[in-house]
Amino acid sequence: MSRNSNLETPGVKIEPELPTVVSGEGAACRPPRGGFSGYLNVLGLFFVYFITLGQLAAFSTYQDYYEEKMLASYSPSTISWIGTSQVFLLGIVGLLSGALYDRGHIHGALIPGFSSVILGLLLLSFSYQYWHVLLSQGFLVGIGGGLVYIPAISIVSLQFPARQALALGIAATGSAIGGIIWPIVFQRLLPAIGFAWTNRVFALMVLILAIASYFTLTVSHPLDLKLLFCRTKDENEYGSESDTPVPVNGRRVIILASLKGRAYQFLCVGVFFTLLGYWVPLFYLVPFASRSLDTSSSRASDLLSILNAASLFGRVLPAAMGHKIGAANILLAGATILGVLILSWISIQNIAGITVWVIFLGFTAGSVITIPNAVGSRLSDASQTGLRIGIMWAVGSVAELIGPPIAGALLTENDGRLNLNAEATYDVLYDY
Repeated sequence: MSRNSNLETPGVKIEPELPTVVSGEGAACRPPRGGFSGYLNVLGLFFVYFITLGQLAAFSTYQDYYEEKMLASYSPSTISWIGTSQVFLLGIVGLLSGALYDRGHIHGALIPGFSSVILGLLLLSFSYQYWHVLLSQGFLVGIGGGLVYIPAISIVSLQFPARQALALGIAATGSAIGGIIWPIVFQRLLPAIGFAWTNRVFALMVLILAIASYFTLTVSHPLDLKLLFCRTKDENEYGSESDTPVPVNGRRVIILASLKGRAYQFLCVGVFFTLLGYWVPLFYLVPFASRSLDTSSSRASDLLSILNAASLFGRVLPAAMGHKIGAANILLAGATILGVLILSWISIQNIAGITVWVIFLGFTAGSVITIPNAVGSRLSDASQTGLRIGIMWAVGSVAELIGPPIAGALLTENDGRLNLNAEATYDVLYDY
């Protein structure tokens, strides 16, 4: 039955047809929905999360190693620029890769992105000076991650419009599992084969996962890739209803025009202040536990794995409730709780206390880092999903760049103990 028909059978609910959109060449298409291809895309995004944010979630082990041995002459704040440069480039380069995705160049960003990550890890294995590490781990790995991160998220967002938060939450468990595995492998291999070969093992691991991700991040639509981006405004939960087809080919991407919408603007502001403090515990947990709580580096690294294990549940459970109570509501609550938890860090005095703390922190942090993708996608027309998610993370990446170094500057050494004088705090602003 046509969607414009006024004839309805009594007692029978008529489901509206998916909007049909005409591309520049006149070929009609409908957006793909889930299915086997959709599940493969979730798996591919899982691998991308493992490679990118999973590695960053384990940076505290690198921070501790650099402070104690390799870069012991540098301050914690200076060393943290290595990790913040990586996460900053993850967001900034996402502007480029998000725009490429919107134009249909999906796999064109994956090969150079994965190659850059692998090359960065290989060069890190030969590094012995600060600028070597900054260029290889900070810049090369960060640029590579930015090229693959946003396109992979955007593909999954479009495949599951009704349950974006859940699909993205499941895929984001790759970050949590990566955050569990990276520190364990690092601590086990480092004494056995050394820093250089440990990073070469990581490069091999990334190569295997990159190949798997490349072949699972697919678009199953039989038409041109650009026809994938053909959702109309009536599918946008927050947009105005319209049956006007959205032209795909020849659209000019303008960043300033993509910032329209008060809700989206408040989302970007909220993400900025949230990420200002988000990475601080992930960077300084291991050094804090090993020196302030007088525990071994191995035990301190296990705390990081516990934190990431807790975030595994934090990425899925809140996301599963997103379509019922609203992803934005979950994000607001999670960011507020996370701020309180980070402030409570200054009162921790023993291993038992910090173990309980990292469990709560990990669960809350897992939701905060995952849900923004679903909210940003809901606030965006499909033809600009990649760009607007990229802009959101680019804004947040500025906070990620400066947050841990500011926190590091607030740390002081006193008789071998690392005392936390002050910590990153933040507010999250939303207004719908």
